Amino acid sequence: MQTLTVLSAIENIESSVAKLYEWFSECFTADREASGFFFRLAMQERSHANMVAFSKGLVRRSPNDFSSVDFDMALVDDLLQMVSNFRTQHPQPSLPQALDFSMAIENHAAEGIHRSMVIQSNPEVADMINNLAKDDREHSRLLKEYAERIRNQAQAAG
Repeated sequence: MQTLTVLSAIENIESSVAKLYEWFSECFTADREASGFFFRLAMQERSHANMVAFSKGLVRRSPNDFSSVDFDMALVDDLLQMVSNFRTQHPQPSLPQALDFSMAIENHAAEGIHRSMVIQSNPEVADMINNLAKDDREHSRLLKEYAERIRNQAQAAG
């Protein structure tokens, strides 16, 4: 599959996840901490979308430097459908639902895959791509820590 096609799909993922986190931020405006937490995640996902857009620029400028790559577009479709289904099924999610779903999204195979895909296509850009995307690994950790803290607070209060 052409690298540019895959990057466009992945840019769509990053933008969709950013919109999801923005929506979560709006859902929890009464809880400033939760709203701020999701807002920060949304801004990071926007940054990831910008990184993918930058990668697309690299490919456009030097298309012969990037080979075709193996990529399962079904991963993209699956993640986008998951987001759509969640929003439909949970018009007013609870904080635990939002956190659990966010962790599922961050652990989905399509999230963050563009790094390995671009590196596979052109190993010479590996250092730059890895440096630009270093906070991808932090999302799962941040979500787990925050969810655990929220659950512990709920148990202590209950």
